[in-house]
Amino acid sequence: MRTHLTGVGVGLLGMTMPLFAQDNSVESRLDKLEQENGVLRDQVDSMSGQLESFEFRDIIPPIGDSFAGMGPAASKIYSKESGLSIGGYGEMVYESPSGPDPARADFLRNIIYLGYKFDERWVFNSEIEIEHADEIYLEFAYLEYLQSEAMSVRAGMLLIPMGIINEMHEPTTYRGSARPETERRIIPTTWRENGVGLLGSSGDFSYKFYVTSGLNAEGFDADGLRGGRQKGSKALSQDLAATARVDWALDNGLDLGLSGYYGDSGQDQAGLSDAPTAIYEAHAQYQWRGLRCRGLFAMADVGDTVEISNTVGSTVAEEMEGWYLEAGYDIISDLAPESGQSVIPFVRYEEVDTQASVAAGLTPDPIQDDTIVTMGVDWKPIDNIVFKASYQDFDKTPDSLQFSLGYVF
Repeated sequence: MRTHLTGVGVGLLGMTMPLFAQDNSVESRLDKLEQENGVLRDQVDSMSGQLESFEFRDIIPPIGDSFAGMGPAASKIYSKESGLSIGGYGEMVYESPSGPDPARADFLRNIIYLGYKFDERWVFNSEIEIEHADEIYLEFAYLEYLQSEAMSVRAGMLLIPMGIINEMHEPTTYRGSARPETERRIIPTTWRENGVGLLGSSGDFSYKFYVTSGLNAEGFDADGLRGGRQKGSKALSQDLAATARVDWALDNGLDLGLSGYYGDSGQDQAGLSDAPTAIYEAHAQYQWRGLRCRGLFAMADVGDTVEISNTVGSTVAEEMEGWYLEAGYDIISDLAPESGQSVIPFVRYEEVDTQASVAAGLTPDPIQDDTIVTMGVDWKPIDNIVFKASYQDFDKTPDSLQFSLGYVF
């Protein structure tokens, strides 16, 4: 019996030793798993921090300064060392005309800027626009080689470097809900064409020189040149055009600029002849404390207007001209400069005549010689958001009351 128990004891001892060893192995594995889980948690936390930093600092960098005359949001890609950049802007307008037309509310445009900086030299920049909530356009898209501050090269769909608004058209950068008529009908803002160009700066001076597809005279009419834009879409390029611009930024807050455009617009189409087209403009902007002033004069000369007018069925003038002066004052800059807000009452006086001189045998349309007085106020609760109220008093056409909101990011 004792022998039997001893055998049993030996057997039990032999059984219990592996069990204890197995328990030790489980505890070791649990310790190891806890260590691995701790490492994984640290890695997940690190990745989460990197992802958050990547999303908010890298993909959507803050708005900074304008680059080469473009809007602040459109210029964001140039502040990055490399990689992707996203920005944009938008505006909604409520308009109530004094004439028979009904009041309308229009989500006028929503814009996405997509840019990519490949390295310190190569940049891609683009603007994709949804207009009137259901129309999609490519506003610009180009590659740029940043050789130096004195010279860069752009190629693609380019904004024509004329006037104040065409390149700097974000809603926080101009007064009132509506852009000046001179910069819509004579400088057909927003105006873009396919081409290539040089740009750069030295000290207080900057320049641009572009060669692009010319306008298409088939779209000209009594209202101006706006219908002649080809917008880079299957653009006829039999006739090319050149645009040159120079700006001078003085230390006292005064900016001066000149630009000129020349090219044939017939595009080898029947009935349009060569249609040589020249546009010239001079502009100035001034800022001192809360004072904001700007002014612009533009004129256009068009040849072969008899042939063009007979072909398009509308009187196209040989000469078109327009100008405006605008002044506003940021009253918050004096009353509460620390608030970060701005309230700018303004007034703009404008004269535009797209029938300034017509060829013999053509009948001018007198309604195209108009005087517009625009009055309003812009309120920016922060730099990136603006609310606008304005009233436009037209001499020849119905007046218009407008309210709008705009944003950039």
